[in-house]
Amino acid sequence: MERATLDLGCTNGHSEYVSTILQVCPEAATYLDTRGRSVLQVAIEHGNREIVRTIREMSRGKNPVLPSWLLSRVDKGTGRTILHLASANAPEHNQDALQMQDQLRWFETVRDMVPKELVYSRNAQEMTAEEMFTESHQAMLRSCKGQLMETGRTCSGLVAAVVFASSFSIPGDKDPATGNPIYFGRAAFKVFSHAYVIGLSCAATSLVLFLSLAMSPYKEQQFRRIIPTKYFFARSSFALAMLSFLVAFTCNIYLQLYGWQKAKSKDLIPFVLELTVFPVICFLVLFFRGSDFGLSFLLRLWR
Repeated sequence: MERATLDLGCTNGHSEYVSTILQVCPEAATYLDTRGRSVLQVAIEHGNREIVRTIREMSRGKNPVLPSWLLSRVDKGTGRTILHLASANAPEHNQDALQMQDQLRWFETVRDMVPKELVYSRNAQEMTAEEMFTESHQAMLRSCKGQLMETGRTCSGLVAAVVFASSFSIPGDKDPATGNPIYFGRAAFKVFSHAYVIGLSCAATSLVLFLSLAMSPYKEQQFRRIIPTKYFFARSSFALAMLSFLVAFTCNIYLQLYGWQKAKSKDLIPFVLELTVFPVICFLVLFFRGSDFGLSFLLRLWR
């Protein structure tokens, strides 16, 4: 009954429930089910990472609570180690660059648990865990490659179009005495000049990164860090370029309308609201809907 309860918890992802049982009754981890699998093997097959981490911590250290053979057990019928089980666990959905990176990280986590002499062991089909990982993730790799190449081609063209369209003239005429723009001393002109240069720099960076994504060979190990890093910084620089060009365009319009005159508050408030309301609403909706574009992705990227 206890073993069936553990299997049910591992299958349905009740990590806290299973962890509590293992902490109260550690010997439960050594029981095998009707197919000869330990609770660790069941947890790995179903991708329950919290349970795997709990068992790993309980089987390490100077005074381990669980026996080390849980990590080194080899299935007699198939010759599979727990690393073989982890390599065969390829999800059918969310096949994007982030998911591929997550799968590689999961494989590395289990590989660190396995004794070194078993890392390159072969199963009954004479395949190592790494070879199984490559075979089982071929469809995901093709899907990731297609999506990112299409994203790279589309966004690089979009960035090039934005850079070309944003090459508007400097606001105001030139001062005949100094040769400088007539609004050179205004704060809005300084903001305009800095925002435009930053936007142009970020747009060029984004263009290069998206082109790099479009031409990348997309090798399996590149999804561990190189490709997600390019993807993140390409999106970040593109977003910053759009924001900078928006600020520069706004300052340009402001100088064209008011020049050296001081704008009144009743004129500025609608002006600022028109600039910020819609982008802020979109950002808040994406933020609270769990968008992966942000600091959380950057923290995951470098783990």
